Amino acid sequence: MGTIFALLLLILGIVSYFITGQAPIDAWGNTWLMPTNESAASLDEKIDRLKLEIDEAASGDLLYLTITEEEATSKLNCLCRDGNISLQMNYPQIYFNEGVVQAYADVDVVIDIQMAFEVTLTVEDGKLDATSRDLHLGKIPIPKTLVNTIITALERKMDERSEEFTVTLKDITIRDGAVTVTLEKK
Repeated sequence: MGTIFALLLLILGIVSYFITGQAPIDAWGNTWLMPTNESAASLDEKIDRLKLEIDEAASGDLLYLTITEEEATSKLNCLCRDGNISLQMNYPQIYFNEGVVQAYADVDVVIDIQMAFEVTLTVEDGKLDATSRDLHLGKIPIPKTLVNTIITALERKMDERSEEFTVTLKDITIRDGAVTVTLEKK
């Protein structure tokens, strides 16, 4: 009985070591972003302006929303700080690099776990297509098949709600430091 207990403790210790380790974000080569209330407010203003443009647009008009890394990181930080996200997250970071979205956060689920992921976003037939490149919980890489299953479920949920919108997704362009979303008024 003691041997089994010792073996379980050893396995738990090894898993804890890897899951609480640092996520491999150093290879991204990004500079740490400091969230600000001003950047979060800037994104809110852009979204409010876009809502007005959508209301005033004629059918077939194209509308654009450009979001910077600083705005996305700051907005996510505000949402986390104000308790608007069900998970307790600290130090969120969002980066946009030539077709890839990279995100990092320190997630508190009984223990602190660094979560980092990379995803490519494209648009096909007016629908968002997200493809996982990498997901880590601490030092542990999560298999792409599991991640893609979760992403597919989220995409289906978004498709169900797409009928409620008065715009369709036309394009997403991710370049160094910013993402531009192109919408078309229905």
